Amino acid sequence: MGVLFNDVVINKLSGGLGRRTPNQDMVSGLLFNTAAQPDAEIEKNKIYRLASLKEAKDLGIDENYDTAGVSAYYQISQFFRMNPSGDLFIMRTEEAKYSSMIEKFAEDMLVQANGAIRQLAVIANAGDDKETLLAIDKAKTLTVNAFENFRPVEVILEGKGINPLKPSNILAKSAENVSVLLAMDEELALDARYNNTAAVGVLLGAISKAKVSENIAWVEKFNLTGDGFRTAGFIGGVKVSEGQMKNLDVAKYIFTRTHTGLPGVYFNDSHTCIEPTSDFTFIEANRTIHKAARIARTALLPKLNSPVLVDPDSGKLAPSVVKGFETICRSAVERMISNEEVSEIDVYVNPNQDILANSELEIEMSIVPMGTARRIIVNLGFKNPFQLSGSSTASAPAAPAPTL
Repeated sequence: MGVLFNDVVINKLSGGLGRRTPNQDMVSGLLFNTAAQPDAEIEKNKIYRLASLKEAKDLGIDENYDTAGVSAYYQISQFFRMNPSGDLFIMRTEEAKYSSMIEKFAEDMLVQANGAIRQLAVIANAGDDKETLLAIDKAKTLTVNAFENFRPVEVILEGKGINPLKPSNILAKSAENVSVLLAMDEELALDARYNNTAAVGVLLGAISKAKVSENIAWVEKFNLTGDGFRTAGFIGGVKVSEGQMKNLDVAKYIFTRTHTGLPGVYFNDSHTCIEPTSDFTFIEANRTIHKAARIARTALLPKLNSPVLVDPDSGKLAPSVVKGFETICRSAVERMISNEEVSEIDVYVNPNQDILANSELEIEMSIVPMGTARRIIVNLGFKNPFQLSGSSTASAPAAPAPTL
């Protein structure tokens, strides 16, 4: 009911406490380099956790923070624009080189966040194509070590110095958990502050918003248009034709595009720096495996160093042990099925294991992932209902006999 009299109206608002939904898949990180700025309170090499853009501004990261080559405020603002419920760790370093930032500080950032970061973007205030390629190498090493230490992560890099018209070969890096972005708002790409900047905040925000199984190029869900990102452009303001975009897509770069007949700006795909025949050629495949790995490990940790019953005659695993471990894993990961993050999960414990000899118990888990409709093919043509009805072959009435 509307207000009937002049009065003071109170509206109850929600969101001021900064409470987050209990979804760890959205937890993201941003590593950037800047020199110390007197008006900013953010210390170097220290991790900060942000629940909103306001918290970044409270640290002094505001519109005035970004100068030539520095895009921290822009990236943070775009992250929270894409996912207002996002959860973002940030770290500032004064290391100048793009690749050295990753080598020296990225792992420390993951450790300080206690493994909570699921996707990490790294931006630098300078860099050319050679430095970007070296950064991919360092990021690949980071992701391999992170997985081995139970902190699986996806890394997003700016394609600094990459010429979209003559792109460098990133497939040769075989970095399955690393993606390179060339997208930038067309107008801002010409701004002196951002002329060698890619909009990793947009991509990072989209990934954090998506289910682990969702492609961030999904047109229905991920229209990227908004304040700070209104037109599909490329890093450095380079003009790229449709044919050249197809080449970039084959080369496994991520950029933005438009779709004829539909307003908005969208990602081309969710590529990683590895051959398209790899199981891990797309971000959503990696995020799905990473989530299943985290869940399974958490479920199995209480059983570490536990006694395991074996058959006294054969030494094989007892049926109760096989069933018990299969149930633990399946029950833990089945929630991904109900959440439509995977299609099916299979768990198998082979009873023919000599655990008495090596104290190792192997479990096989197989995941049937969700499919992605990357191409929708419609076979469209005309039909003639007259011909389909058979009228053209019906017997014609007999002609009248001629008059003599």
